[in-house]
Amino acid sequence: MITMAIGDNTKYGRILAEWTVPEYIQYKRTLGWMIVMGGLAAVLLIHALATRNFLFAIIIMIVSAIVYLHERRQPDQLELLILEGGIVLGERYYPYKELTSFWIIYEPPVKLLYFGVNQTMRKELPIHLEDQNPLAIRRILLQYIEEDFEKEDESTEEALARLMRL
Repeated sequence: MITMAIGDNTKYGRILAEWTVPEYIQYKRTLGWMIVMGGLAAVLLIHALATRNFLFAIIIMIVSAIVYLHERRQPDQLELLILEGGIVLGERYYPYKELTSFWIIYEPPVKLLYFGVNQTMRKELPIHLEDQNPLAIRRILLQYIEEDFEKEDESTEEALARLMRL
């Protein structure tokens, strides 16, 4: 974990803001949620076996195991640093030239900072603002990267994950 005071210099520039974010949001899942999802998995598994779709049956079992194991694990805490040369999230450095833009969705309980990323597999990098002042973060980022005013809502992926508590 990187522990530096704001203003310290790194090889990527001076630290302008920093906070700790969870690797992923771990939602509270009730017994009702477990029963509904377990029932859905059972129905899909029975359907897959009845239609002799064994690949689908294997996929259902793998996904169920992943969800179960994911539920038992606590998310790691990652250090986020906004620097003069880019951002550091955990052990990964993103120079500003790899980031296309940023936008902030601040409609509590949704408090997200997004970065557009120049990668084929990942187009957006969502970061939870936690207790950060979104206006102060915006002011810092505007010095280095363009703000995308067209993005007004959280990504569909994030909204579905929050809705389904995944």
